[in-house]
Amino acid sequence: MNEFDDELRRIFGDDRLAVPPGANAVGRIVRGARRRRTVRMVASTAGSAGLVAAVAFGSMAVTGQFTAAPTYEPQPAESPEALPPLDPAAPPKAAAGPSGDITGDATGEPSGPSTAGQATEQPTGAGTDPGGGEQPAGVDESPVDVSALPLFDPAAPFDGVQVRMTLAELQQVPGVEITRLRADDLDRPQLCYGAFRTAQTHGYISLRGAIGEPPADLLGGYEVSRVVVDVPVRTPAGVGVGSTLGDVLTAYSDAVVDGDVVSAGVPDLGGVFSVWNLQLDGDVVTSIGHEGMHNCGDAPVPAPAPATADFSVPGGDLFGPVRLGMTLAELRATPGVEITEWTGRSRPYCYGEFRAGDVTGLVSVLRDISTGELPAPAVSEDEFVVSSIGTTAGGTVTPAGVGVGSTLDQVAAAQPGFTTEVPGSALPGAPATQGVRWTFERWDADVVQRLALDAGHTCIG
Repeated sequence: MNEFDDELRRIFGDDRLAVPPGANAVGRIVRGARRRRTVRMVASTAGSAGLVAAVAFGSMAVTGQFTAAPTYEPQPAESPEALPPLDPAAPPKAAAGPSGDITGDATGEPSGPSTAGQATEQPTGAGTDPGGGEQPAGVDESPVDVSALPLFDPAAPFDGVQVRMTLAELQQVPGVEITRLRADDLDRPQLCYGAFRTAQTHGYISLRGAIGEPPADLLGGYEVSRVVVDVPVRTPAGVGVGSTLGDVLTAYSDAVVDGDVVSAGVPDLGGVFSVWNLQLDGDVVTSIGHEGMHNCGDAPVPAPAPATADFSVPGGDLFGPVRLGMTLAELRATPGVEITEWTGRSRPYCYGEFRAGDVTGLVSVLRDISTGELPAPAVSEDEFVVSSIGTTAGGTVTPAGVGVGSTLDQVAAAQPGFTTEVPGSALPGAPATQGVRWTFERWDADVVQRLALDAGHTCIG
């Protein structure tokens, strides 16, 4: 042994350096284990009075060092050698009793007023835990009370709407506004019908869940697939707008946090899978939605209103019994017409093509020929019309006298409005009537080989 070791033993044996544990240490530890995740670090730091006291003692020499106080001047730590020598004859002091007082003799009787006893006295009542532990400053471990908020029950309508309600039922809700959407990021955009809004909710209308081939009756398959409530509400589990993330994780053991959204399963909904979507601002719930697995993609956009076209085109009778603007049902009833149905990505916009001798054309929903913007996909065959019709028969001309067999120079000289810069089309054209234009097609010749009318077809391929 050397003198340095002896001196260390003397210093650490000095009972004036003892850190007596408070009577509430166990309560604090138990309390900390039960705190919600977001405050566990705070609670565990205050897990025992001994740890707090030890940290406080070790910080005496650097008090103020971690602040920006302009008047702070570092002070040297007191050297252990400044302690007076130990008196070997003095009896050791006892640890703190249940009251927190320091006893001065073996009988346990208080030796008099003690500043240490005052420092370890704990408050009672509000602000303490059942085990006697004091809550860390600023921490309230009780759930936020949202019981006064309206209940958002996923099994019942809220403001008249709920997930799984059919489109037909939604259309009967007083005051509901429905907007057609176009989900351009989907391979099958017809899965999404649109969006709705009521006074207190909004959401999507679509086919729900994982879909194979869309059903033939799309209109019958559309349902409310997402409901977001625009006013503060609570769920049946007691989580509401204003609840903390800790409240959510306590109420829903299956909750998954993804950025500022927490998802948790909705049980007992007739075997249909759906989830709560809880929007967070920091660690506080700001809105609640019921997600029924919509199919409207990541960024659906409002679809333009259906294009209108004046199908009374002068010269429109050049194509025999088939007329521009005929419905699919009318086209099917026309003798001598063969219709070929298309499949693939263009299907929700384009039904297919037809032929009647030299006359050919397309059947689709209509887009605005002035912008080329796509409309909403068709949800029933009733929305398909003859959108383009043309012929290769020689001598077929417009009322201006140009057409099959004419050069483009002749067309440009005779046809009012002729241009080779047509929005959304590679074909030279000229306006015919509102929403309709003449097109002049060439493939391998210097003259027009096909004359057609186009009302804004949406067929690709």
